Amino acid sequence: MEKVVICVLHLKPLPGSPLFENMNSVLESALKDAKAIEEGGADALIVENFGDKPFLMEAGKETIASMSVIAWEIRKEVGIGLGINVLRNDPISALAIAKAVNADFIRVNQLFFPSASPEGFLIGNAGEVMRYKRWINCKAMVFADLEVKHAHHFAEFEEYLINAERSLADAFILTGKATGMAPNVEKLDILRKIAPTLAGSGVTAENAEKIAKHCDGVIVGSYIKEKGEVSAEKVRKIVKIVKNTK
Repeated sequence: MEKVVICVLHLKPLPGSPLFENMNSVLESALKDAKAIEEGGADALIVENFGDKPFLMEAGKETIASMSVIAWEIRKEVGIGLGINVLRNDPISALAIAKAVNADFIRVNQLFFPSASPEGFLIGNAGEVMRYKRWINCKAMVFADLEVKHAHHFAEFEEYLINAERSLADAFILTGKATGMAPNVEKLDILRKIAPTLAGSGVTAENAEKIAKHCDGVIVGSYIKEKGEVSAEKVRKIVKIVKNTK
């Protein structure tokens, strides 16, 4: 099966966040980046409120409204897969947006087990998430991080593995300790034996082949940017490397 490449579309600060400036600028930037990601040949993009730092544990209604509008406009302009990630850990809101815009998947930073993050405790609640998904009849897949970056985990990796199936996630994401840090390839190999697995951080042109050998695809965000904008050429470079990796 061909490996997948998902690119992260980092939104500028949205209404309600400390650094917000102008909604038109946010939308224009998002559409430009989305088109560059599609031009570069990625399989999908994931819309993320990256500019809203410091993040809330539960996003405000203005954030959900803004992300829905932006994701809807992106869906009209590009034809690749669409995902939603509401930071810091708000899968209910992500599912609501996904339902409204017919997104293909959502990303959940902490689906089960708790962890301590700079924003506070991330409480995994797979039961609530999956029941809400069923209740609103949302068809989006759920991609769940294990040992997500920028967090201290109380559960060991083995405990995540043992309980992964019970979460009902469709795929799992493994990251390094922080943005830009690559995941442990040995852990990728282990996780891949039980479920579809994506490398979720630290992927560059220099290490993409090595990482791609140990997973089913990659999620790349920071590397594909040049001067704050997505570079279609950088996307194309990553896509070529990952797609040619066996």
